[in-house]
Amino acid sequence: MKKYKLAIIGSGSLGSIIASFVSKEMSEGYEILGVQSGNIENAIKLANEIDCKAYKSLAEVITDKPDFIIEAASPDVFKDIGVRILSNGINLIPLSVGALADKEFYKNVEAAALENNSRVHIPAGAVGGFDVLRASMLMEDAEVSITTDKSPQSLNGAPFLKGRKLSEEQTEEIFNGIAKDAIKHFPENVNVAVTTALATTGVENTKVSINSIPGFDSNKHEIKLVGEIINVNVIVETTPSKNNPKSSALAAYSVISLLKNLVSPIAF
Repeated sequence: MKKYKLAIIGSGSLGSIIASFVSKEMSEGYEILGVQSGNIENAIKLANEIDCKAYKSLAEVITDKPDFIIEAASPDVFKDIGVRILSNGINLIPLSVGALADKEFYKNVEAAALENNSRVHIPAGAVGGFDVLRASMLMEDAEVSITTDKSPQSLNGAPFLKGRKLSEEQTEEIFNGIAKDAIKHFPENVNVAVTTALATTGVENTKVSINSIPGFDSNKHEIKLVGEIINVNVIVETTPSKNNPKSSALAAYSVISLLKNLVSPIAF
């Protein structure tokens, strides 16, 4: 089996889950070269735990020529590094898929990948069912929506709220619109909406509803595809990540699943 070289950008809860699992359970297929983060102390801590480098810059990462770079930082970081990574012939696995709602950035990413024989592998994140959703869209045009239910605590701080604290007593639909606008207003909460949109009807046509539910201890996403031939309903409910309540550990494990698929002799 060929052994692929990995680097991870981001040393928060999701990056740490990926790094720990791959180093312990997937060493036959992957070698983690190092970790880079905006917080160098966190990068050093994680690097020491899994016995790899703590990179100080993206230039150092690129110099080591990994086969894949995993982005587990933020949409802004993805926008800053994505094209540069692909332009160096390195494959990219981004968790901050919401950045691709920006049409110009999407086109630049696509062009860089095509011109440099590199690829962007989009993980399912905290949802799923994209195989049947994509197949359904090949059959017919359909309407697609995603409804996200979260606790007030996991939504507080979103730019859309402009500092307003959500009620701890009353359920509230705080956003109803399209995926393109949802990710702009909730950059840390609804990457799943953009992933769903990219797999189906696009960020300007995929409807998004975000609900704040006091006392709700899960992150719940319900995707609906409605056509004349086929209807699809996908519901995923997970508890938030302990270290990052705005996200779910499932997002990290979706990257791990993707990595497993890339080296498996029988792939899904």
